[in-house]
Amino acid sequence: MTDEGMRIPGYISLDKVGKGAPYVLRAGEGEHIAVRSSLRTLLTRQEDTEGHMGLTYCEGDMAPPTPPHYHHDTTEGVYVLSGVLRVWQDDRKGNRIVTDLRPGDFGLLPTGWAHSWAFAAPKTRFIAFYAPGGFEGTLHYLDPHGAPTAEQLGETEKRFDVVWMPDYPLIQESEKTG
Repeated sequence: MTDEGMRIPGYISLDKVGKGAPYVLRAGEGEHIAVRSSLRTLLTRQEDTEGHMGLTYCEGDMAPPTPPHYHHDTTEGVYVLSGVLRVWQDDRKGNRIVTDLRPGDFGLLPTGWAHSWAFAAPKTRFIAFYAPGGFEGTLHYLDPHGAPTAEQLGETEKRFDVVWMPDYPLIQESEKTG
């Protein structure tokens, strides 16, 4: 974690509280990581849950979508607390689903489906989960100030269950936010 992340109020290293031990994080606490124009807060990781899951709180304003990607063995889910989260998904046959999720909406991003998402409104907040855990670790490899580089994406592919497809035509130009 960078010094920048440690200066965010409520920063707590999960290495100091987790790793299989029970713990409680109060409102605003967690392992904060700046990613582009947003803040991601790790609430639990694979090393805290014997590999079963990861859970992240995400907040940000309108921003471009994440690079399209898929997972061989990881299921993602998102639950929107405020704002709008736009989600793009393609199944293995190319059937496309584009959905704007609003407060109280839940979206499942199954294994094998190409997907991406974007903060589509100011002050969007959502909870993301990953099962089994591990994909949340990618946050430590991304640039806090800009779009991820090919090198950063390649490094995460070596370490986590993710296949990035930056040239995959999942998102139409008219659908992009930010």
